[in-house]
Amino acid sequence: MKKPNVIMTIASVAACKFTRFVLRKTGRGGTAVPGIVAMKISKNILAAVSDGMKIVVVTGTNGKTTSCNMIEHALTASGCNCLLNKSGANLLHGIAADLISNATWLGKPKYDYAVLECDEAALKQLVPFVNPKAIVVTNLFSDQVDRYGGVQNTLKEIRTGVERSPKSTLVLNAEEPLSASLALNVPNKVVWYGLDASVGVQGNIDLSDAGKCPKCGGDYEYDYHVYAHLGGFRCSKCGHTRQTPDVSVTSIDKIAADGSTIQLKTEGKTQTVHVALPAVYNVYNAAGAVAAVKAMGLPLQKAIDSLASVRSSFGRLETFDLNGNRLQMILVKNPAGCNQAFSYVTGFDEDFSAILCLNDRTGDGHDISWINDTDYEKLCTCPHLKKLYVAGDRAADLSERLRKAGAGDDLQTVVTDYNKLLEYLKQEKYPIFAMPNYTSMMELRAVLNQVSGNKDFWE
Repeated sequence: MKKPNVIMTIASVAACKFTRFVLRKTGRGGTAVPGIVAMKISKNILAAVSDGMKIVVVTGTNGKTTSCNMIEHALTASGCNCLLNKSGANLLHGIAADLISNATWLGKPKYDYAVLECDEAALKQLVPFVNPKAIVVTNLFSDQVDRYGGVQNTLKEIRTGVERSPKSTLVLNAEEPLSASLALNVPNKVVWYGLDASVGVQGNIDLSDAGKCPKCGGDYEYDYHVYAHLGGFRCSKCGHTRQTPDVSVTSIDKIAADGSTIQLKTEGKTQTVHVALPAVYNVYNAAGAVAAVKAMGLPLQKAIDSLASVRSSFGRLETFDLNGNRLQMILVKNPAGCNQAFSYVTGFDEDFSAILCLNDRTGDGHDISWINDTDYEKLCTCPHLKKLYVAGDRAADLSERLRKAGAGDDLQTVVTDYNKLLEYLKQEKYPIFAMPNYTSMMELRAVLNQVSGNKDFWE
């Protein structure tokens, strides 16, 4: 991609920095708008501000933000000065705003490395500008169906991005057949990560998103499942099968609220590793982060050690202190992620209260029919659930779904005002799990910050 001349570069960078400064001074975050302004002045400014950087791009349905956080933490622990687009603005203009704002006035990058979260449909727009050294694809599930259509359309969008970046090393989940199929018929090198059969079944089996074998159209059979359609898949018709991971979790020894203890095998060596974030899906994210460091050609041990000190990203198992009571927030946005969240919160032998929030705005997807395919019964019938608060623009619809799942009026309370919800939460005596979708998470988080002192989402 051709870089702009010096005058256009300076003008574009100045416009971006000034716009972001004004927006953040007024408390608006300044995520995408500065990038829009900058790219109107110079449409190729991204080629200048990323020139010479070693970049990891992370895309996929679930786990992008946490994976980015883990990879940036690992690279920093390995001695790399690394930029992360912390705000979560993962479309082209949001990514541009972060890269430009962290360049000099002449458009030279201040960092040697960058980890960039990228929306699935934006990957094909981004990669020609930044020439990533590695592309991490976490997984693919049905999500925002009004925007993407079916999951096969999402796969097609990502494949187009991969085809536009043939020199990038792909980092792929060996147990996820959709993203694994991206390795077929492309020249890219691949680093695989995954969980071995010895880990055992960890969640509900749901093959609705698995699709057909990309080689022959046959149905998948499974030697073992982890959750949803992830596991030891194979096509009995043509032999297409799960690849042996380069970074492999051979067992999960313990999952607790403060993290997980696993056995991790890399380069022929198995070691005990603590991951400072809980839940099975974060074990996947941790293995993917180590695989990304491997794809960058860096030594692995410091990256592996860094998993013990990684911290949650905003809204992703983020913890808030409410007058001495713990509230943990888990972003949920589709059936697969929601079901894994329910498995996590119901897996502890302690009483708790829960918050479920549902909006249907552009950032969430306007189609909320996915709640009918979600296993709310697992949550609502848990004997440890003592109180359930329901909020968001579509609280009434969600409340009705929860009632069908077994949560009667004695268990659930609908609260449409977040400040009023906060007053309820201050009086709670049980630990609280909040499970909002994206825009409701941003609203709830802003209210919680009033009493918890947590940082703004872009910090």
